[in-house]
Amino acid sequence: MARQMVGDGVDVYRLKVTLSRPNWSGETTEFYGPFNSIGAARGQRTVYEKCDGYVALAQIQCAHTEWSDVQ
Repeated sequence: MARQMVGDGVDVYRLKVTLSRPNWSGETTEFYGPFNSIGAARGQRTVYEKCDGYVALAQIQCAHTEWSDVQ
């Protein structure tokens, strides 16, 4: 099943989640999306800000679409 995307010149959003744990060396960064609306990205952000045992930094990022032919 294909994911429905947006047209040319439209903003899309993704969620960047950085997880770290006390007494754990390093961080893990994961990306979720793309989402067609900022509301959908905000909804996912509330889920990841409450990760059990982890310190989570959840940021919403925006991109502007530009479509072109593939050679």
